Amino acid sequence: MQNIELIQLQNSSITEVKTIENGIFKDKNCTYGDLPKICRVVIESKPSKDSLIISELWLPENWNGIFVGLGNGGMAGTVCYDVLTQYARLGYAAANTDMGTSRGVKSGIDNPDVWKDFGWRATHIMTEVSKTILRAYYGKKEAYSYFIGASTGGQQAHSEAQRFPEDYDGIISGVPANNRVFLHTYFLWNHNHLRTKDGKVMFSAEEVNLITDCAVKFFNANGDGEPGDNFITFPYIDEFTVDNFLSFLKSKHPEFTAEQLNSLDAVYRGPVNPKTKKQIYNGMPIGSEIYPCGILSCQSLKSPEFYPFIWAFGENYNGYDFDFAEDLDRISERLSCELNANNADLTDFYNRGGKLIVYSGSADPCVPFPDSVGYYNRVCEKMGGYDKVKSFFKFFIIPGKDHNIGGKGANATWSDEERNDIFCALRDWCEKGKEPEYLVAGHIKIKENDTNPEFVRKVYPYRADKENGVSFPKSCDEGYLN
Repeated sequence: MQNIELIQLQNSSITEVKTIENGIFKDKNCTYGDLPKICRVVIESKPSKDSLIISELWLPENWNGIFVGLGNGGMAGTVCYDVLTQYARLGYAAANTDMGTSRGVKSGIDNPDVWKDFGWRATHIMTEVSKTILRAYYGKKEAYSYFIGASTGGQQAHSEAQRFPEDYDGIISGVPANNRVFLHTYFLWNHNHLRTKDGKVMFSAEEVNLITDCAVKFFNANGDGEPGDNFITFPYIDEFTVDNFLSFLKSKHPEFTAEQLNSLDAVYRGPVNPKTKKQIYNGMPIGSEIYPCGILSCQSLKSPEFYPFIWAFGENYNGYDFDFAEDLDRISERLSCELNANNADLTDFYNRGGKLIVYSGSADPCVPFPDSVGYYNRVCEKMGGYDKVKSFFKFFIIPGKDHNIGGKGANATWSDEERNDIFCALRDWCEKGKEPEYLVAGHIKIKENDTNPEFVRKVYPYRADKENGVSFPKSCDEGYLN
């Protein structure tokens, strides 16, 4: 076993090595218990002049031979100890990175080094450095390596599969924010249609609840889901869905004004370039209005997750003057190459035998699922069709799931009826060749600490073929996929 402090790393240095021996780890905000003996390694990486990346690698004494890279969330900026402790308890060597944003949003203003770190570089460096250290520490190579991330972690996951296909044998990408620049343009579009420049908001909290409740009634009446569902399984019927739902809403709640209905129409249809009429990003799924990043979040003083606009236009930029034609081109030219992970050519990942599981929620207003549908369709078009792609890449739309775990629909996803973690499905696929036929989704009363699901549903992979019969607004025009 090599002395970790003596390991030579390119553009990186080990700044701290500590042993967790008493089963407890404390950070600034939380205390984590029931831990095995762990060697905790802190790494600082500076691949370029204006870059600073912090990563941590946790090496359990009872290592099971597997390395797991773990994703972050939002703008990142800190190491996520909740996921590190979760996997270290199970015997995995696990790593996480702050993605190069620990110095705050201002560090990214006019700083391409921060854009690169956040978009792709920090995750790859974390992976390479961690493997070097763990191989020296344990005296052997990992048997398999996996990446697991959701939201921003999904962006990291997509970036790894596209840019560094040799890094991981298998990847789980949840509710992925991989179409980063245009996702944030969607947030700003919603904000500007739901809150006026003088501070007027379009809807009260009570009205938002009325909209979502009405949406459930509308789709249930049209055969969505199972009898008694209080959520929407799939919030699209045909190209007239938005028009028909708004008419239904108006009939049930005539108190909604024309101004309110027009704002909903814009939010459901999504941002469009006013000059070219190209679709920039898809709209908010009907029935997701009450969840985080939904209507109330977009009516806040600032648009949700506004940092890319600060990075591109400066700290005093407010977004109300954003031109969805010219300014969109400006921010895309500056940031898309580094922040987006839209490359549909996964040939190298396929050729190395990699496996990819992606899932989205049908009630997620934060990263709406049609964008992932569009990405999956493009992969199938690029790589020879659905039959080939399904052999290494499966995409699942989880019924009624919001961005996190607080929705009325499915808030837990398992690999099977025994409620094994979805990670088990990925490991079985990579290590045993057992292809996941379906996932199992359910709803647990988290606040009541009740582990018995209120419902469970089998969720089969999305099919990207002519017989699929799915109709909803496409996410992005081809011109907005760089």
